[in-house]
Amino acid sequence: MQQYLLFAGQHWMLVLLFIVILGAILWLETQGKVSGMARVSPQEAINLINRESGVVYDIRDKSLFNQGHIAHAKNLTSSELESKDLSKYKDTPLIIVCNTGVNAPKLGTKLKKQGLTRLYFMQGGVNAWTAANFPLVKKK
Repeated sequence: MQQYLLFAGQHWMLVLLFIVILGAILWLETQGKVSGMARVSPQEAINLINRESGVVYDIRDKSLFNQGHIAHAKNLTSSELESKDLSKYKDTPLIIVCNTGVNAPKLGTKLKKQGLTRLYFMQGGVNAWTAANFPLVKKK
């Protein structure tokens, strides 16, 4: 135990960085569970879209959306999506996408109140989609 304390004292910045990274990982892991949304990978999102007629809502701003988005995705900001009546998607997979996958889970609690039962957010967002070499549609 004394060796660990000595190491921590001599390398306090390294230990602090480890604690911060561990905290960030734990926060990201619990984000979807707390919001009531399930996390999906880009491949899982494709399966939901193709096999179960999943609907994609891209909550990025219009300019980013126009630079490239998932085919057939609908573009609404977070506040627009919260106020939109989505009851017609009650039993449809609804996939919320942002740039990095951090902002999308924040909508889960509010969308659950509308009676939506199949809410998902894409882990890594559009960045993960492009990293997986999946195509984006560009609007001019």
